[in-house]
Formats: sequence, structure tokens, C-alpha cells
Amino acid sequence: MKESTRKIIHWEPEFIRKLVRVALPIALQNLVAASAHIVDGLMVAGLGDAHYAAVTQAGRYSFLFQLFLFGAASGSSIFISQFWGKKDVQGIRKVMSLCWRITVGLALLFILGALLAPRQIMSLFLQPGESRDLAIEYISWVGLNYLFCSVDIVFSNTLRATGKPTVAMTAGIAGILTNTLANYTLIYGHFGFPALGVKGAAIATVLASLVSLLVNAGYTFRRKQPGAIQLSEMRMPEKAFSLAYIKRVLPVVANEGLWSLGITTYAVFYGMLGDTAVNAIGVYNNVDQLMTVLVFGVVNAAAILIGNSIGAGDRDGAILISRRMLLAVEGLAVLTGALLISLRGPILGFFSKLSPETLESAAHILLIAGCVMPFRFFNTINIVGVLRAGGDTVFSMILDAGSVWVIGVPSVALATLALKLPIEGVYLFSFIEELFKIGLGLPRFLSGKWINNLTTIGKEAP
Repeated sequence: MKESTRKIIHWEPEFIRKLVRVALPIALQNLVAASAHIVDGLMVAGLGDAHYAAVTQAGRYSFLFQLFLFGAASGSSIFISQFWGKKDVQGIRKVMSLCWRITVGLALLFILGALLAPRQIMSLFLQPGESRDLAIEYISWVGLNYLFCSVDIVFSNTLRATGKPTVAMTAGIAGILTNTLANYTLIYGHFGFPALGVKGAAIATVLASLVSLLVNAGYTFRRKQPGAIQLSEMRMPEKAFSLAYIKRVLPVVANEGLWSLGITTYAVFYGMLGDTAVNAIGVYNNVDQLMTVLVFGVVNAAAILIGNSIGAGDRDGAILISRRMLLAVEGLAVLTGALLISLRGPILGFFSKLSPETLESAAHILLIAGCVMPFRFFNTINIVGVLRAGGDTVFSMILDAGSVWVIGVPSVALATLALKLPIEGVYLFSFIEELFKIGLGLPRFLSGKWINNLTTIGKEAP
């Protein structure tokens, strides 16, 4: 066995401990969040198929916002993790200041859309009828959630990137518990409250985001963490720093925005197939989030550890970590896919209030999802966990968003409009883009050209 291969396979105890410290809290937070989504779905499903379809499709608008938001936060985390590797607190706070300018701006834009044009927005996703009317009601209320999210995500990502992922996990759990209790109280009208249906589900989401924000911000300032930014530090950083930041982060925002627009376009095609198709995809989305929490935890941990190594000037260490994480994620993806396939029957039993047609389609979709999971997560770890962590944001954008629009959207349109396939076939066609990403992404990974030390911004061109 070659020495390089031996290093990839045989992990030192210290590396394992470091990975677990970062990945496990993220995975647990994702697990609780996914469980909460399933609880939300089960509660809303109890109101009927129209209500479930309404919340599923209205959630597409929130999904679009969250992906734009994730782009800004993820791009900023590249800098924060590298600055933390260098222990440069002022650099971290400059990045936070710039990130909030983007996230709050995005929140205000999406809030205006939700408040002023909910009917026009939901007309893109649902045919006229009860489900669309309910979706309009839901989106009009849930839009208030966006401002809290836009502030909270910066605190949360900074805590993760600076070695405090358990705090962000605790905040997420507190928010999710709030969401579950508020859902129970407001959807059906318990403890003397009126039964508000989908409006109650939206209000519960708003309350959950507020609680999460209070926990993350409270800990950051009370314990004087690197993210405890002062009002005077919120000013616009120097021009060289700001331009270098924009050069790296805007491609990530564009990447997530264009990618999420593509995925949202998929949802438009799903909506053309009726409530059964929409609900089947909604069930899949909830189950997929639950089943892949550990994989995503490792992906996010990889980005942080690779960024820390690059910021500390350890190029060889970053390459070694990237190869170890790629191998680990692929192994987890294979196991998770097999588990998803074998357990899809019992899992769908929890959604028994939905129609038999919905559950049958969902079972087929979960089978497909389990089979393609290794291909999907190769691209996830490569793009999100490695290339972005190294600051290779422009290539990542072209690879990720370009594949969706050049390959994915036309494939789904073909399956829906020309071939007139059922939802299972349309969903399968959406994965053609993953093969394209592998063909272009693997050579980039092996080249090492993705490694860029960003801690010099403001001093020299990155």
C-alpha cells in the first residue's frame, strides 16, 4: 500500500476526535431539524391532502430564500474558517458585517414578495383551487420569519466555524422544540388557542426562528465569542477587503440562488402533475432530510476543517483532509442509501393519512433516491465541502448551477411535457445532471487548483 493511500485510510485519533467534535453537533442539529419537518408534515397532513400540498409548495418559496441565504452564509464561512485557522478575530468580524448586509437585504426582498404578491408567487406552483388558496395564506404569514433567519444564520455559522458547533446545535433544538409545541397549539387549537390550520403552522415557524436567534446571539455576546461584534465594527470594511470578499462570496450566492431557482423550477413541473405528485415529493423531501443528516454533518465539518488548514498555511493537510472526507462521505452515502431502501415501507407508515396513490409514488421515489445517493453526495462533498472551502467559488458556481440549468431543467421539462412520465420518472430524470457534475468536478478535485488562502485579503489580492 502506498504511503499516501495509507494516510487517507488510517486516521489518527486526534483527527477523529476533531472531526467528531465538529461533525456530530451539526449532524444532531440536522437530525432534530429533519425530525421537526416530519412532525410538521404529519401535523399538516392530518388536515388533508390539500393542506399538505399547500404547505409543501409554499415551502418552495422559503426554500428559495433559504438557499440564497445559505449561499451568503456559506461563502462567508469560507473566510471565517480560514481566519479562525489564523486566529484573526477582526477579520472574522469584518466578514460578519459584510455578510449581514447581504442576508438582511435578501430577507427584505423576499418579505416584500411574500406580503405583496403571494397569489402571483403561488400561481407558479399550484393550480387554482383549495390548495393554492391555503398556500397563499401560509406564505403571507411565514414571510415574517425571514428577517430573524437572516440575522441568526450569521451567528450560527460563525459559532460553527470557530469551534462552537454545540451552541448552534442547542439553538436549533430550542427553535425546533418551540416550533413543534407551537404547531401542536396553533394548527389544531389546543390549550385554549384557536385552531388556525396552515396559518398556525406559519406562525410556529416564525416563533422558532426568533428563539434560535436569541440563543445564538445571547451565547455569543455573553461569552464574548469571536462573533461578538460591536456596533462600531459594523461599519463597511476597507475597500480592498470588501472587494476581495465580494469576489469570492457573490459567486456562492449566485450559485445557491441559481441552483435553488432550478430546483424550484423542478417543483413547478411537479405541480403540473397534481397534488398526488406534489405530496409524494413532499414526503420524500422530509424523509431524505432525516436520512442524510450524518452525511451532511460530515460535509459541513469537512468545509470547516479544510478551511482551518488552509488558513493556517497547511496546504498538504487540506489535501489530505479533503481526500479522507470524500472517502468517508461516499461510504456513508452507500450505507444511507441502502438503509433508505430497506426502511422506506415502515417510514411511509407514519404518513398513512395521505392517499394510497401518494404513498405508492413516494415509495418508488425513495427507492430511486437510495440508488443514486452515492452519485449525489460525491458532488455535494466535492462542491460544498472541498472546492468552496478552498475558495474556488467561481468554478463551483459554474459546475453546480450550470449543471442544473443546462442539464437538469431541460431533462425535467422533457420528462414532464414531452414524455409525459409519472412523477417517479420525472424525478429520475432530475438526476441526470449529477453524472455531468462528476465528469467535470473530479478532475478539478484531483488538480488541487481549488486551494486559495483568503486570509491575506485587504493586504494583497487573494
